[in-house]
Amino acid sequence: MNLLNFNDIVVCRPALQKDTPEVMELCSHIWEGGDYVPQVWQDWLADPEGLLGIAEMGGHVVGIFKLTRFQVDEWYMEGLRVHPDVQGRGIAAHIHEYVLETWRRMGNSLIRLTTGSYNVKVHQMCERSGFMRVAEFIPYRAPVLMEESENFTRLEPGEASRAMEFVLPSPAHALSWGLINLGWVFANPQLKHVQEAARDGHAWWWRSGAGYLSIWEDEEDGRREPGIQLIACPMDHLEELLLDYRRLVGKLGYASAGWVAPNQPTVLACLERAGFQRSWDVSLYIFELRG
Repeated sequence: MNLLNFNDIVVCRPALQKDTPEVMELCSHIWEGGDYVPQVWQDWLADPEGLLGIAEMGGHVVGIFKLTRFQVDEWYMEGLRVHPDVQGRGIAAHIHEYVLETWRRMGNSLIRLTTGSYNVKVHQMCERSGFMRVAEFIPYRAPVLMEESENFTRLEPGEASRAMEFVLPSPAHALSWGLINLGWVFANPQLKHVQEAARDGHAWWWRSGAGYLSIWEDEEDGRREPGIQLIACPMDHLEELLLDYRRLVGKLGYASAGWVAPNQPTVLACLERAGFQRSWDVSLYIFELRG
């Protein structure tokens, strides 16, 4: 990167397989080498919808980005990275505008992105381009409880439609702004998400249909640990469901139970009473733009 000069022009284009080595080098500088992009890069390259792109400067990859299509009318901007050696040159803003121009050509309905509460420059960039901050999530985690719980029944894939009918009007789900956590990416829940969770053995009824829970897996200190994907129940049962969640994942062999939880006072109070503690000092902001 030290061969670049300030007169080099930034060019955004679709990513190619040949870009992979430079992308991996860029990602090695992100989050002290803990970036998730290397794990999903090949899947992203194979995604026929949306756009996976790179920003090029002086013939070198200096940035990456992905425009993901969830549904005809729902898009997500993710994976925006700029090499540390060239940060501060407006490359992120250039990528941001390029993605929005592409989105307007391809769909122009609804687009979201996630960023950290600390990332003030991104907040300002979003606000300048018309985005509104619509949600805030805070990571919480608790050790598992090595106690028996008979309150969960595994959801069968054929029950996915009934589960969706239960989840969507649930007060607990509404407090998550109606979003599902697909692994640090937040979207409108679809039937296929519940079906996939059921097929993976990651979805359950709670107390014979009084509640619903599904999980996703994240990597924590080299271990696979669960986080809540969707949760639904009456609010006066949320604390009990969270306690049972700690028991369930202990029985499944995990070391801890996590939830990137909505920053809602009633939810956070339930989490703390159920033994969860905030695991990050920062929170996640969801920004949204409607065409």
